[in-house]
Amino acid sequence: MKKKVIALLALSISFAVASARAHTYDETNDVVYAALDRAAFYYDDLPWGSPPDNDPPPTTWRGFLGADTNGWTLAGKMAAFDWYLSTLATNDCETFDESDELYARVALGKCEWFNYTNSVNAMKALALNPKGIYRDRAIRLVINFSPVDDFVTAFTETIMTNSIGYSVGERSAASCQYADRLLSFNATNECQQMIVGNAVKMFYRNRMLAPNAFSIVDQLFVRYIDNYSISSNRLEHALNALAFPDCGSVTKRRFTSVTNQLLSSGQPLPWINVGGGGN
Repeated sequence: MKKKVIALLALSISFAVASARAHTYDETNDVVYAALDRAAFYYDDLPWGSPPDNDPPPTTWRGFLGADTNGWTLAGKMAAFDWYLSTLATNDCETFDESDELYARVALGKCEWFNYTNSVNAMKALALNPKGIYRDRAIRLVINFSPVDDFVTAFTETIMTNSIGYSVGERSAASCQYADRLLSFNATNECQQMIVGNAVKMFYRNRMLAPNAFSIVDQLFVRYIDNYSISSNRLEHALNALAFPDCGSVTKRRFTSVTNQLLSSGQPLPWINVGGGGN
């Protein structure tokens, strides 16, 4: 999957470079940083500088990137922004100073604001960058901007299962965001149902790897696994969640209720072989 991301990223960079070929590297840098600096004023109410009174706020692409100036068209400026996003995927973001970090945060915020699905390959590469920045946000954007398919399931599992390369927060961002996406997804054909089934199996085999997602994963299993709501699988999941040292009060209330309901049902709780496995 990494090879595919790199290939798509290279294509995106090539397009951005071709679109901005009439401008130098410094000019491309300047036009992006000017847009991010101005947007940062609105984003954080920065104490320095002030945007021109006659400029629109950066809530549209033209408001964000500015009018056509000095040979820069809006399309050229968008290509320059694409180029900036691609650099986040390859930069050592651990060396960023405060301004660099602010610009990166604003850039990801703009991708979210504009629902900029063209940024998905750059966001994937940033999420996979060992020295990336705001990877939790990049992970969420990848999952939001991607179709529900086996590729995004594999991407999510890559994050969830890598406890060395990713923090608990980053792994939880992947698991919670994708589980939420699946809960709101309406599979209308056999192919989509198979994709959802594969995703649910992925979550089940990794159900202990994302403690912050215990509750939403329980909802996922109840929806998609037949008879899960009254199974010993669910009781096991609830007891594991309650035994987790950092189990929050909301999660504790949910699984205490689930546990009481299952134990007081007065009937044997079946074990469900999810995906044909015994555990």
